[in-house]
Amino acid sequence: MRTITTTLILSIIAMPLQAGDWRKTCGSVGELATTIMESRQSGVSMAKMMGAVSGEENSLAEKLIISAYDSPRYSTERMQKRTVEEFRDEVYLECVKAMRSQEK
Repeated sequence: MRTITTTLILSIIAMPLQAGDWRKTCGSVGELATTIMESRQSGVSMAKMMGAVSGEENSLAEKLIISAYDSPRYSTERMQKRTVEEFRDEVYLECVKAMRSQEK
């Protein structure tokens, strides 16, 4: 999941920063990461996921999909849940770091 770091930072830096709104932005990015990894763990194909997002405005979603599919798919509900939570939290953390660095 470490491939998320550079990808996410570059994508977040390209996003327009609304003063003091990093919590909302990163919350939305975290929710997107959750949805993507839940789909990955439930067996949705990568081609289907990539087909659902297209265009320049969805480049962050595409990068998150690629990162999610770099992670293994687990068969137990417990490991699936853990993987989703870790992916969401890592994405949120990198978003916060990138957004907070823009404020300075």
